[in-house]
Amino acid sequence: MYTPKENYFAVLEHEVPEWTPICFFDSFSTGFGSLPGPGFEKGDPVTALDGFGIKWAYPASGGGAPVPEPGSAVMTADDILDWESIITFPDVDAFDWDSYAENEYALAKSKGIDFEKTPIDFGSGNGPFERLAALMSFEEALLAIATEPEASKALIERIVDYKIQVAERAREYLHADMFTSYDDTCTQRMPFVSPEQYREVIKPGTTRLYDAVKDLGMYPISHCCGFVEPLLEDMIETGAAAWTSAQPCNDLAGIIRKYDDRFTVIGGFDSNGPAGLADADDETIVADVVRCFDEYANADNGRGYIFWGFRMPNSTDPADKARENGRVYAAAIKIAKERSASRRKSVL
Repeated sequence: MYTPKENYFAVLEHEVPEWTPICFFDSFSTGFGSLPGPGFEKGDPVTALDGFGIKWAYPASGGGAPVPEPGSAVMTADDILDWESIITFPDVDAFDWDSYAENEYALAKSKGIDFEKTPIDFGSGNGPFERLAALMSFEEALLAIATEPEASKALIERIVDYKIQVAERAREYLHADMFTSYDDTCTQRMPFVSPEQYREVIKPGTTRLYDAVKDLGMYPISHCCGFVEPLLEDMIETGAAAWTSAQPCNDLAGIIRKYDDRFTVIGGFDSNGPAGLADADDETIVADVVRCFDEYANADNGRGYIFWGFRMPNSTDPADKARENGRVYAAAIKIAKERSASRRKSVL
């Protein structure tokens, strides 16, 4: 019988798992994603400043998810040709990785996590495009890409150099098995940029980042909310092993059937639909979890899919977030166990 790590890796290696893995339950998340992560990315806990001098806000309306504070940008599209004299990159070795890793492992130990059996995912906030947007604002970043694609690409390539350093430390100090780059390049309706702009400006650096992650012995995972289908082939070509926070505004069942021999989909829960509303009852939440397992986990004997769902309470209180997400995970764990037992019986 597989351990959770072996089962998780089976899906990432395009094999049929013993059960449908559940992200954040069958894996341990560190860095950004479960918590804000290192302060040089999404803001220091005391000053709210990141390593680039951007100030971050944590509004309750988004469940405390970090966003750049309005007016904190350090440049505009008009400055893109001069970015080298404007942007100061953080020294990743100035961060106390030893203490950070010690605290993360203590947290894991308190939850009874055995790393011989559980994979570790390091979430890296502000991927190449998101960091560009954080430095300038989304509007200015899009203007820069449209008007000065070469300079925008050069800045993104320098951001990737820095991201590779972060990946190296994640592997060295946290022994991460997976490296998730949080880089939302899409809205619920379409990508922020055209496929041609993505391929010219963003894709080359992202590919280089994922090549480095693989060389370090980790699976590169691409986080992108929204309607990703126009960029999906490009995402696969960057070398990403999986796409996380995949939302049902995409044809996820069709994507899994088409690509499950070379790509993994993580997500499925309709966090923007009825099950994600603040007043959603347990029945609505459970129904959407069941839908995920019916539509995605059974696409091809469970290959190519890992469940992930989340709810965003109007609160920054960790207890509120834990309670609301616990409603999703309780249903997912129950269903995964039931269907795993049924699958074993059918094999016997």
